[in-house]
Formats: sequence, C-alpha cells, structure tokens
Amino acid sequence: MSSLIALGSGGAATAATFYLYVGIRGKNKIDVKPDHVPYWSYGIGLLASNAGAAFQQLPSIGQQLNDAFQGNPAVGEWKPGATAALATIAVFGLAPRAWKDALLGAISPSLFVYAGGLWVIPGSFLTSLLTSVVV
Repeated sequence: MSSLIALGSGGAATAATFYLYVGIRGKNKIDVKPDHVPYWSYGIGLLASNAGAAFQQLPSIGQQLNDAFQGNPAVGEWKPGATAALATIAVFGLAPRAWKDALLGAISPSLFVYAGGLWVIPGSFLTSLLTSVVV
C-alpha cells in the first residue's frame, strides 16, 4: 500500500466529484457550503490530471480558455498568468455560485501549471499531499 487511502487517481476523482455533487444539493446528510466548492473542485482538478480517460478533458478546458484569450487580437498580448489571475479573481471575487466555482476550480490546476512561476506552487504542494494520502 503506497498511500493512506488507496483509491487511485480515477477513484479519488470520481469519489470527490460525487461527494461534491451530493453536497451541493444540500438535501442529504452531506452538505458542502457554497464557499467550499472551489476547494473541492480544485482537488478534483488536481486528481483529474492523473486520472483516466473520463477525466482527461478537464485539464484541456483551461488550455482552451487561455488559447481563446491569446488568439483574440482585441486584448493584445495575453499570457497564461493573466488567465490564471482572471480565474482566481472570478472564484474569490464574485459571489459564490456552485456552477462557476466548480468549473473554474476544476480547471485552475491546469491553468496554474500552464502559467508557471508562482502559480505552480499551490498545485505542486497539494498534488504531493493528495498523492501521499489518497492516491
């Protein structure tokens, strides 16, 4: 056994996604507060980067979002750090909304890795933590 809770990346991503889905609804014993949705979905995004084919499209959404901004001549020069900053401001600056926070939280790990620099630190730290405990 290489971890505390041997789920595997795909199993952990699926379990966390189901927990988030059940908890957002708020009608069950599990209750995920709207303020906690970005953290759950960020963890799902981290797990998705190492999971199977069912989760492989999730990291590419962040890349596609960044490419859409970079390909738009109206905004001028656009770098991946700007997309990461935009997603972070949208998650923490706007009122909590489950759909927005879940989507942006889940694609943030891939945005942060693509942006590089200081943006990589949270993902690197949390990925090693998740790998040692869950996967």
